[in-house]
Amino acid sequence: MKNIKILIRLINTLSDGKIHYLHEINNYLVNDIDYYIIFLKKIGLYVTKKLNNCYQLLNPFTILNKNIILSNLESKIIKLIIIPIIDSTNTYFINKTNNINDKCYICISEYQTNSMGRNGKKWINSFGNSLCLSIRWLLNKPLLFNTISIVIGIILANLLKKLGIKNIGIKWPNDLYLNNKKLAGILIEKININNNYYIIIGIGINLNISVSYILNKLSNNWINLIDTGIIINRNLLTAEIINSIYYGLIFFEQNGFSYFFSLWKKLDVFFNCPVLLYDQFCNKNYVYGINRGINWYGAILIETNSVIRAYYTGSLYLNK
Repeated sequence: MKNIKILIRLINTLSDGKIHYLHEINNYLVNDIDYYIIFLKKIGLYVTKKLNNCYQLLNPFTILNKNIILSNLESKIIKLIIIPIIDSTNTYFINKTNNINDKCYICISEYQTNSMGRNGKKWINSFGNSLCLSIRWLLNKPLLFNTISIVIGIILANLLKKLGIKNIGIKWPNDLYLNNKKLAGILIEKININNNYYIIIGIGINLNISVSYILNKLSNNWINLIDTGIIINRNLLTAEIINSIYYGLIFFEQNGFSYFFSLWKKLDVFFNCPVLLYDQFCNKNYVYGINRGINWYGAILIETNSVIRAYYTGSLYLNK
């Protein structure tokens, strides 16, 4: 990339989806627009060139605005930074060792060049048409890691229900599914900085990713938020997510896992279904059986040959 600042300036100009003449942007592009348009396609933005040197973004979006997000946060102690292009918002916090006394610190990006999902999988995102954020949370006391993962999934699922998405569910431990397709993913990591213990909650949501862009990168087992008919401003959605997780985690720290445990069965999209569990980190084992929910420690319960066992790691699939 020749100049990231020029790229962001061009994106900001084109983001509204209106027709823009070359003379509007050539004062800072210096005749390099073709180079940048090729790069835009690589990050999921599609620009068409029209007659008379006009350019138009075919998948317009709302630019993230820090002031709008902050003004809609219910807690004023939350710290927030927006970095338009970053390798990974989770990695940002893993490498960031200052401000260690902040209870809740948020990093949001328009596009991640190396975004990761659970079990080392890559998370596909598109500039401005995904929501990518990470929350660094200072733990007041030790909490079971597996239950935190379940809790975050439940908090997000309940928020989306509140916004009007009725059929949202969770694939263990915390992938959000709608109509048997993946809408959002969550990656949770933990770190220790000077004996302060944190969890880093990475969230990726498909908002309006181009079909042609994403099909070149993975299967068709995914869905966009816009496909639900629910349209919400990205900045307001971001603020809603932060508010829900902030107060949800406060409640969790004070009251424990029992409330969330009681909600799991209704959200479990594979409950009582035949499933396959694959654990690439434990001798690449395959487990076949019936999903019987979770235990009090957040592990999935799988019944095989009338015996129910608990599993704490692995990737879960419907065994059709």
